[in-house]
Amino acid sequence: MEPATSNASAEEKSQHVAVSLQQADQTASSSLVAAEDSESRIQQRRQQRKRRRNRGGSSSHRPLLSSGGDAAGAVFEGGRDEDLLNDFNESSSSDSDVDTERSFRVIRPVYTQQQFDEKHGGRLVRRPLLARLRDSAKKLMTCGAGSGRSDDGDGESGHNCSRAKTQLLGFLPFIGILKRYNIRDWLLADFISGLTVGIMHIPQGMAYAFLAELPPYIGLYTSFFPPLIYFFFGTSRQVSMGTVAIISLLVGGLVSKNFPATLGSAVGSFDNETTTAIASQQLTLDLNGNDSTVGSGSPFQWSSDPVSRNRVALACVTCLCVGLIQLAMGVLRLGFLTRYLSDPLISGFTMGVAIHVFSSQIKYVLGIKVPRRNGVFSLPLHYFDLLRNITETNFVTVGIAVVSIVILYVTKELVNPKVRKRIKAPLPIELLIVSLGTILSYFLDLKKNYNVKIVGTIPTGIPPPELPDFSILRASMAIEIVTIAIIAFSVCVSLAKIFGKKHNYEVAPSQELIAYGICNTVGSFFHCWPAGTSLSRSAVQDSMGGKTQVAALFSSTLLLLVLLFIGKYFESVPNCCLSAIIIVAIKGMLEQAKEAPVLWRLSPYDFWTWIVACLGVVFLAVDYGLILGLAFSVCSIIVRTQSPTSSMLGRIPDTDLYKNVLAYDDIELVDGVKIFRYEGSLYFACAENFRDSLYHKSGVHPRKMLLARRKLTEKYAKLAAKKLQKTPEVLKKEFSKLTDSERSEALKEFGLQWPPVPVDHVILDASTWGYIDYVGVRALNQTIQEYKEVGIRVYLANPKCGIRACLQRSDFYEKNEPDIIYVSVHDAVLAAQCEQREAAAKGGDTRAVAAVQAANLSVNQPAADDDGAGEAAIETSAEDNADLKA
Repeated sequence: MEPATSNASAEEKSQHVAVSLQQADQTASSSLVAAEDSESRIQQRRQQRKRRRNRGGSSSHRPLLSSGGDAAGAVFEGGRDEDLLNDFNESSSSDSDVDTERSFRVIRPVYTQQQFDEKHGGRLVRRPLLARLRDSAKKLMTCGAGSGRSDDGDGESGHNCSRAKTQLLGFLPFIGILKRYNIRDWLLADFISGLTVGIMHIPQGMAYAFLAELPPYIGLYTSFFPPLIYFFFGTSRQVSMGTVAIISLLVGGLVSKNFPATLGSAVGSFDNETTTAIASQQLTLDLNGNDSTVGSGSPFQWSSDPVSRNRVALACVTCLCVGLIQLAMGVLRLGFLTRYLSDPLISGFTMGVAIHVFSSQIKYVLGIKVPRRNGVFSLPLHYFDLLRNITETNFVTVGIAVVSIVILYVTKELVNPKVRKRIKAPLPIELLIVSLGTILSYFLDLKKNYNVKIVGTIPTGIPPPELPDFSILRASMAIEIVTIAIIAFSVCVSLAKIFGKKHNYEVAPSQELIAYGICNTVGSFFHCWPAGTSLSRSAVQDSMGGKTQVAALFSSTLLLLVLLFIGKYFESVPNCCLSAIIIVAIKGMLEQAKEAPVLWRLSPYDFWTWIVACLGVVFLAVDYGLILGLAFSVCSIIVRTQSPTSSMLGRIPDTDLYKNVLAYDDIELVDGVKIFRYEGSLYFACAENFRDSLYHKSGVHPRKMLLARRKLTEKYAKLAAKKLQKTPEVLKKEFSKLTDSERSEALKEFGLQWPPVPVDHVILDASTWGYIDYVGVRALNQTIQEYKEVGIRVYLANPKCGIRACLQRSDFYEKNEPDIIYVSVHDAVLAAQCEQREAAAKGGDTRAVAAVQAANLSVNQPAADDDGAGEAAIETSAEDNADLKA
């Protein structure tokens, strides 16, 4: 191949300009190299390379011939081809040394995006929305359509049966679990863990009923029915369904706000007369089997206490609504909606709820009666009521509660960790506290002698199914019911995924939604409030070796025995013992306050989301706090996406790496080129921010330059009109036809100066753009045109496939040439430098000549950007050869 002249190589720059690293440059220092030695050797080699480049700078560009084809089409600046090949062979075969940096020789053409796609068969990978919807509809209809084509063959029929079987197993996961159930290895573990969790259900069910402002035995129903139903439909094998503190508090807030109790009939302070009247409403049937009870005939409706009766009815219908919402979300595959509830939001919300739970139990610990506050600032007002009635404190109740809290805390924190090492099962300390409290209360008659509030009568048996009363619902309850449904699902699925990841099985969020929906829907017919998964019980079930939800069958069997035979023995349990259980149980929730400092260090946005959600729950209300936290979280996302960070890029010396100029000291700017990186997507909300950031950080504002030029033109026309005896309009037209150099000479006569263009090219690093919309395309077109009006050309570097697809569908290529898009930042820089050479060769501009000199020193660098986009061939050398010959 004949040597090409500078002009000839410049004309071929878009197709055959290539780069080569003449020798290994300083790209990564070895950790074993002494700093001073290494630096001195690197500086010596760099000086040698500069001297060789200066000697060979005037020689012609020569294409490198390579029999292997690795360097085909490459162009080297200066030097002899033979020397370069010898240097490459020497550097490739020389031994590695500890003070030698690893280096890469990249030889490939400079590509525009269009050339790269044509050579390598590139195409835009995009699937229209309608096509995706059509495929989804076909997938859903395959099973139903296949049933009508059974005569097509046994293979088609077998395929349809297999699909139907898969869907059935997905809807009823327990079938697959029982088919694979290992009786020898799993049955004993499930039996032990099930009994342990069942023992925990008894005190927690009665205690959490206080949070829900419902009678304690309703908690036993909620602990019995949902776990039993979840066994059939749930996909998690270790979680324990039943009563949950956070859901119980939300339900309690709802029922107490709509049916506030009087000071003497708070639901948490049932006396024997009230509970006896409740129990007396047992269903009695005449000989014909008809209900003879006044009212609806339910044995669990509290005709003697309308407030309590309405509260139970509202809790049941809330449970039904929550179940239907979750069921609908599961059928419609809307489990993804919980992604918008971030972990900081859930953590701050849970922390605020824990403070509410703790505060609600203080009145039971002190043994005083205060009305339940609802609405804004309910918690501060609650503490005001406590202080106002502090003189009524029952010290016997306080003593029992304090002793119970101490025993529970010491056992959980100190004793149980040691016990689990020996027998794996924790001590059932909650059940022991309830049992000891019952015995103490029964023999000392704490209710009569010391006015200690107790649970009261617990009905025996299982309630018959009853349709919830929808007439009690109000439109104002919708937000709170939806909040309960979403919070219950998000907390439960998060816990299920934790155990699924631990034991290597998949948890299907949509099927979990269906399972929770069925549990709550069916449970509402048996006087349950919305159920969920408990972290403490689930952790115990897992630590006890529970393998499947068969453990729930054993825990439900134990609860059935309690409901049928043992429940009446817990009638004398002091309320303060149940409050002590709740206070110790929420310790883990209160410990989430430790996350705040971590969030502050990681992300101030997440920290303030946590703070807003927590304080909103504490000072406003539980539902308002969640809405406020969610709104703040969404706003923070909007702020971050519409005002992303941006930076100007420079090149690390002797490399093809382009980094933030403010982040590195050893960095150089490319003469005549501004490289701008926008760290976000280009859509309607941030299009203006994109332009402003580019103009501000690049220092090149085309609008201001055009305005200054117009003012100078008008001023020149006025001054020259007197001298040249022409009208200003004619002079403006003549002046607009001049070149920049001619305009500058014309203005000098009048003491004016034509504003120079500081750069020739602006390169937009589009590799970080996630997507672009119509407004973004319009803003990009406008930016390119504005720069074009002042003589600056704009290149796009490394846009994603989706970005290019959107540009192709728009009018972008009608207003711009396709060769302004390059596969990498370095390709765009080299193309810009080649254009500068062309301008210098034609016009002789001194600034352009300086840019050419800079281009001559840097064109032999590796052609790959930060992501290595577009590498065609890589040749490695083991050491930095210091013996390059000019």
